[in-house]
Amino acid sequence: MSTSYVLIVFVIAIALMIFLISKCRVNAAFGILIAALVLAIALKTPWQDIESTINGGFSGTIKSVAIVIFLGCAMGTVLEKTGAAVRITKWAIDLFGDKNIIWAIALSSAILGIPIFADTVVILLIPIVSLLAVKSKKSMMSFGTVLYSGALITASLVPPTPGPVSAAALLNVPLGQAILWGIIVAIPSVIAAVFYCKTLKTPVAPKEEFLKAAAESEGQELPSLSKSMLPIVLPLVLILLNTVASVLIPETPVANFLAFIGSPLAALFSGCISSLLLCGKEWKTKKVLNDWVNEGITAAAMPIIVTGMGGALAVFVKNAGVADKIAEIVMQSSFPAILIPIIIAALIHVVTGSNSLGVMTAAALVEPMLATLGISPVAAFLACGTGALMFKHANSSGFWVTVSMSNMDVNQGIRAVGGASTVAGFTGAVITCILVALHVI
Repeated sequence: MSTSYVLIVFVIAIALMIFLISKCRVNAAFGILIAALVLAIALKTPWQDIESTINGGFSGTIKSVAIVIFLGCAMGTVLEKTGAAVRITKWAIDLFGDKNIIWAIALSSAILGIPIFADTVVILLIPIVSLLAVKSKKSMMSFGTVLYSGALITASLVPPTPGPVSAAALLNVPLGQAILWGIIVAIPSVIAAVFYCKTLKTPVAPKEEFLKAAAESEGQELPSLSKSMLPIVLPLVLILLNTVASVLIPETPVANFLAFIGSPLAALFSGCISSLLLCGKEWKTKKVLNDWVNEGITAAAMPIIVTGMGGALAVFVKNAGVADKIAEIVMQSSFPAILIPIIIAALIHVVTGSNSLGVMTAAALVEPMLATLGISPVAAFLACGTGALMFKHANSSGFWVTVSMSNMDVNQGIRAVGGASTVAGFTGAVITCILVALHVI
């Protein structure tokens, strides 16, 4: 098969996938599976090998992330249900003071975006943020947007949120490195988003229903800050300790012990166990140990399946040499290689509206190209995460959750949410490119 034929088939398959997901509203898992089948047939994969190749790509990808994603979602469910999210937000407000409330919202949102989906963070905190907007006489266009932006940024860059966990697995990036570099790039991205949100001064009043909800919950008993933060901080610390020990004191008894307790599975399981402290005497009830876990399983199912399908698609891309051909063209044109994963992730996100899908699918497509492109897995991971932040707009559930709950109209939402996400993504992408240029990653 000629290079031109292979590339044309690849472009058609990816365009079909995007069309099915964005225009036909086909579930992302089915859209990716159909694209993989089309690519396999068009590239003349032997009929008897197609099913086994898909199963191999699927299982090979999810074997290292399925349990981690499930544990992360289960832990996030407990944080949602127990009031820990509100406690962390109130601590951030006390930390920054009344004059810097927007920074407090950004900090709490970014912390909560690590274990909880960004849409859910908005739903949980919109009452208290609405009340803060009234007290500080600020627009919900600003406060609502920064609430969503902080969580969106860490949900795209910092495990154990499913998107970055899956991307790290697809690109073979150790989770400790993914967390560390994800945080490093997320911080300036959040700061840039906050500065942008501070320019959004069009008056938009909060909805009365959320002000009433905030007033009714004023006397609500909340867990302590230490208990609220422990399930988030403990897994991150264990994973990072494992990473540090493997470099500084490899093959020692301490490093071997940390290799277990700092593994993604053990660390996230520790976070789940510690989250039971938030439940008080209810920790041993069916509601906590079964019903809330079931909700975590439901939340985890979609990213696990989509990640596996991305792995299946990547196998056909790799087997056909598509990645090598694309990478060779890029290298011959002197086009900066690091921009490839950024552009792919941004395109998928803008068209489908899902930053998680943008991160995961871009990682699956880029992984076979890494050797030829000459970029490291860590650089590709950050590029996919920052590219998938670009321009959140009206085809996204997070956009509508934020816009509707913040009482904005569509035009205001495009300017606010779309602008803030693009500023954050562009900032993160620039930081990533600088790190690559300096040979840091």
